[in-house]
Order: sequence, then structure tokens, then C-alpha cells
Amino acid sequence: MPPRKRNPNGSGTVTKRADGRYQAAVYVPQPDGTTKRKYAYGKTYEECDRKRRELIDRSNGGIPTPTRDMTLGQWFDYWLEIVVKPNLAANSYRAYETAVRHHLRPRLGSKIMVRLGVKELRGAIQALAEDEGAKTAKRALRVLSAALTAAMVEDIGLTRNVTKLVHVRASTDSGKSWDAVTVLRFLAAARRLTPYYPTFLLLCLLGLRRAEVCGLRWENIDLDNRIIWVEQQRQRASAGTIDAELKTETSKAPLPLPAQCIAPLRWTRMRTAMLRERAISQGKPWFEDPDGHVFVTRTGRPLTPDQLYLVLQRIIRVEGLTKMNPKGLRKSCGTLLVHLRVHPRIVKTILRHSRIATTMDIYAEALDQDVVEAVGQLDRLLRQPARIRELEAGSDLETAA
Repeated sequence: MPPRKRNPNGSGTVTKRADGRYQAAVYVPQPDGTTKRKYAYGKTYEECDRKRRELIDRSNGGIPTPTRDMTLGQWFDYWLEIVVKPNLAANSYRAYETAVRHHLRPRLGSKIMVRLGVKELRGAIQALAEDEGAKTAKRALRVLSAALTAAMVEDIGLTRNVTKLVHVRASTDSGKSWDAVTVLRFLAAARRLTPYYPTFLLLCLLGLRRAEVCGLRWENIDLDNRIIWVEQQRQRASAGTIDAELKTETSKAPLPLPAQCIAPLRWTRMRTAMLRERAISQGKPWFEDPDGHVFVTRTGRPLTPDQLYLVLQRIIRVEGLTKMNPKGLRKSCGTLLVHLRVHPRIVKTILRHSRIATTMDIYAEALDQDVVEAVGQLDRLLRQPARIRELEAGSDLETAA
């Protein structure tokens, strides 16, 4: 009788359990560099053997495969490097990594992920809220929720996301907005104080984000037909400041260019040409921008969101206006559109939100005078004794019939 053929090292095994199911066992690499035995189960031998081969393929490809005894700290390392970093924007990765490093890992990093319970998670989040504030705790809970949702996709035994059972009560502060008079004062000051006045026109009239304004290229603007396409945004990355894709396709919708933006944009193009000619004639450094950005610095480099923010703050300080940031200008645009009785779906289209709830809940708060007028209309509606008596009489006749 020939000797039984042994499986080669590293190929794993498939055995039948007492309950009738099949179990595959393979040694796989872990995110921390160690090797552990990973189990997979199937109703049939073929199903289980397929899972065994998938584990071996991942191992041969150098892809770590988490196991059930993985801690949250180990999962965070894997999730940030393998899931978040390649698939999300650099700013999103930085935000997630910061929340993990400062808030989640110190409090929950040593916990076994599949054993994390509601009680201990609630205690950790409440302690974070007391130490750092409710808003910080709420953001950290959202990051943890995203990490656990990704873990449920992996075959490591996690069957529920406990963050869905823990809630943090924190007020939603979407920032203040300016009324029409204040916006006009700001634009008048911007026209007087900075050559980047057209950027603030786009922020106030179209509600563009500052990264989108800085990422605009001349190929995105049709001055003759008054159309603008927002297709990229200027962001910081490990390689420097680059143009990145927008988050959603909704953000790429074309917009009508307001008439008062045409002349300032033409002037901006002439200014860039003048700066270039002067720098070359005087032997000063000049950056030849291959992408043709609309707004550039004195040396020809594309304007960055941080530089635009500093210009905004200087104008506010000189004019003596209340505190404001570029996001607040975007919110002011939405609020003023609502004040003009523009339909919410039109406001959503202008601000290019994927959900109308975002438009109404965050950017389009009602102005005080709108609230007063609405209450007054309701008061006048319900202050009609003759009409009320008429309705009551009609109701009594219907009852008698």
C-alpha cells in the first residue's frame, strides 16, 4: 500500500466537523507581521476547499487576513492602510488616522474586536465626550462605525456593528451665514482690497467650495455662453498640493455663470498674462502652469485653499465684519436662495448636493424674518372666527346626517 500523500506545507487542511460542516484551516499573515491559523467553514467540501484556496491566494499575494482574536488596534492598522488609504481622498485618510491615533486607539485599541460590547463602548465614548467634548466623541464614533462596517465584510466572525447601538447627543453646528447686506459689504471690500475678488463672487453667488474655486481651470469656463463646470478640487496630499476628483458625480453638474462674474474673470485672465510677461521680462521666477488654473499667485502657481482663506480673513478684519469662513459663504448662498423663495430642489442643484436633506438641514436655514412671517401667516389663518364657525357648522350637519 503506497504511503498517504501529504499536503505541501502552507496549503492548509480541510476536515469534516462533528456537526456535518467542513472546516478549512490555513496559516495566514496578520497585519502586525505575525502568522496565525485562520479557519473558514462551508456546508460542502467544495465550498470549504474554495475558501481554503482563497486564503492561500491572499497569503501568497502578501495580503494580511485578520483572525477572530484581532484587537481593534491591529484592525485599525489594517483598515487604514489597506482599505482607507487606497480608496479614499487624502484628507479623509488624514481625518480617520487622526481620530484613531488621538481618540480610539488609546481607549479601545487593546479590545478584541469581535468581543467589543455595547456597555464598554458606551463607557469609552462617554469618557471621550467628557474629556474632549461631545462633537469630538461623535466624530470618533463615526470613524469607528466605518471601521467596523469594513470589518464585517471580512470573514473574521464580526456579525454586528455595535456603534449603531451607541449614540452621542451633540448639537449640529453648521456655522453662521450672512444676510444680503453683509454679503454686499464683503464683496465691495473684496473688490477694493484683493485681485482675488472673482473667487469670492463664485463663493457667494454659486456656493462653490474654496477647494473647487482653487481647482478651476480655464477649460472649465465658457465665458461666451456663461457656463461653468466644476470638475476638480485643489487639495493637499503627500506629494504636495494637487487637483483631486470631486467626491460625487452630482458635484460635477454644469452651472450657469452669473453675469457679474464675466468681466472680473476676463480681467483675471489679463492679469495672469500681464504677470507672466512682467516676470519673464524682468528675469523673475514664473511657474508655467500646464493645467491652466484660473486663479494663480504672483509667481504663476495655482492658488491654494489655505491662501484663499487668509485673504478672506484679511478682508473681514479690514472691513470689521463678523467672523466667517469659506464654508459660511457657501451657506450664505443657500440661505439667501431660500429667502428668495427658490424651490429646495433648485437650491440642491446649485449647491450640488447628493441629498436634498443636506441642503435643507445644513445650508438653507431660514432667516429670522422668514420665521416671523411664517408664524404671522399661521396666526392670521387661525384667527378667523367666522370661518371656524362655518367649519364647525358643516361638521355638525354631517354628523346629524
